[in-house]
Amino acid sequence: MKKNELLESDNFFIENGYYQFPSFFDKKTCKNLLDQINSTRNYKEIFLTQREYENKEKQKGNNPRPGRNLAGVLDTNFVFGSSNFQKTLSHIMGEKFRILDYVFVMGIPRADVPKWILKDLGETPISNLGQYVHEKYQDITYLSGIDFHQDIIDFPYKDSNFLTAYVYLDEVEELSSPLYLLPKTHKLGATVFPHDLEKISDKNGIDKFIYKNNYGNSIETETLRLTGPGGSLYVWHSNLLHGTQPNLHDDPRISLRILVEKNTDEVSDCPLDNINK
Repeated sequence: MKKNELLESDNFFIENGYYQFPSFFDKKTCKNLLDQINSTRNYKEIFLTQREYENKEKQKGNNPRPGRNLAGVLDTNFVFGSSNFQKTLSHIMGEKFRILDYVFVMGIPRADVPKWILKDLGETPISNLGQYVHEKYQDITYLSGIDFHQDIIDFPYKDSNFLTAYVYLDEVEELSSPLYLLPKTHKLGATVFPHDLEKISDKNGIDKFIYKNNYGNSIETETLRLTGPGGSLYVWHSNLLHGTQPNLHDDPRISLRILVEKNTDEVSDCPLDNINK
């Protein structure tokens, strides 16, 4: 990403809460990583049976963690070792930052989710499937759609000084669970989940919302659907509302999700500091 291109995007980020960089990483390298991920499991065999689920001891921590994280096993150096990626993050959030977390996130095809699980989920706003997956396969985060949320929910006691960097490993189309962003919603700060969103009609068929925070402020926004080729990179503020729909494609939608935290001791004029002012 060239310096002048980033500078042109900074005001957009401050206003809308996100950057988008199509084809940021090499598509073939992303596809190679995707093939390695797919070779580690048969997705039709990852789920517990209903009896196994009902008999197992219910526990928290069904997502990837240190020692059980496929993203920490496979070679992702083309992302983390990329000078372009490092320079882009340095530009957005200052020279000093650290990786908080990184995992593979999969939008599992709806047709591959057992019917009893879909029935059990019902109207659950966050359809994280980790609890229904055999423990040895819980090294990936599995979703069947996810309601609009903010990533600060993962670190509710932190300041809003971190970003999400999200890499599509393969082409993401309309039916393969693309990300949906709600631009400008970061402006109302961190709010409590589930969020106060009122859907309003739009003559052009675009979903629009009135979003309210916990202090009586509101903003009108519309959904932005992020479709794009493998290697696309998206970066957004920790308070930006986003979500996905269930994957209606035949293949899983697999992405690399990275949380990056700014060193708060560093005083700078970077876009993240400016957006938080």
